[in-house]
Amino acid sequence: MYRVVFFGTESFAVKILQSLLAAPELFSVAAVVTQPARPVGRKQILTESPVALHAKEHGIEVVTPAKLKEPAIAQQLAAYAADTFVVAQYGMIIPQAILDIPQHGAINVHASLLPRHRGASPVHTAILAGDTETGVTFMKMDAQMDHGDLFSEYSLHILPSDTTETLMDKLADLSAQHFPQDLHELLNGTRVATPQNHAAATGTKMLSRESGFVSFETMDAAQIERMTRAYYPWPGVSIQIEDVIFKIIKAHTMPAREISVPGTLSVSDNGIQIETIDGILVVDEIQPAGKNPLSAQQFSNGYKSLSGKKCTTMSVSSK
Repeated sequence: MYRVVFFGTESFAVKILQSLLAAPELFSVAAVVTQPARPVGRKQILTESPVALHAKEHGIEVVTPAKLKEPAIAQQLAAYAADTFVVAQYGMIIPQAILDIPQHGAINVHASLLPRHRGASPVHTAILAGDTETGVTFMKMDAQMDHGDLFSEYSLHILPSDTTETLMDKLADLSAQHFPQDLHELLNGTRVATPQNHAAATGTKMLSRESGFVSFETMDAAQIERMTRAYYPWPGVSIQIEDVIFKIIKAHTMPAREISVPGTLSVSDNGIQIETIDGILVVDEIQPAGKNPLSAQQFSNGYKSLSGKKCTTMSVSSK
């Protein structure tokens, strides 16, 4: 049996932790390291991470350092005498000094088929890029971002209806199905890690609220539709019509019938349409700021006066 310290924060990581706990003949989870409790929702209620809550349900010690560079943190982690550290959707950079603590180093579960989509937002980026396939990679960690040797990869088809939320859930299930056995084989020497093709690597960016701002002067309908799926549930896709900000929740595309002004909104009993530089974005569900989401029919009933108005590109200062 191998001792593990698990690093993770969000729901994706919970399923990886569950898979290790479900294999007590292979692994013992000595502790969990997760991000500190954060304010959540409109009321900003201080909330522990999903991983912290799950660990406490199973009586596992939880460590929530705000920073990992403090010498006391390294000493605390070393005291667990873990054979390996497992990292999944942790959300903080782990210093090399900590990666070097366990005998077998640190292992990462990454939600893409490396070396494609290294970095913080691989699932969002796969959907946004129009990829038809993604997957999960199990890798040995080194000092560089998603750069280490790989020991397993499993692929998954991306459906036209997939959002980041649905795809992350599928990838977590796929990871949990294979990870405990593959990790055990790596640690006992029956599975070998091999270097990535670094020349083929692509990167991803940290997301922000501004990532979901639509520019109708530069984006076509297909790109904006992919954004609605890639940025669901966060940060969402935001547009501004006059002084009102809306989030486009669901949409599909159709060819443009004639050349018109990108960003022009059409609201009728037939639905909501927005002209783009190439094609029409047909909005199926939309949410006014501070209100509940509306179907196209509900929006038509309440906002028909906006028909013919132009959607403007939001700025960082927009509220």
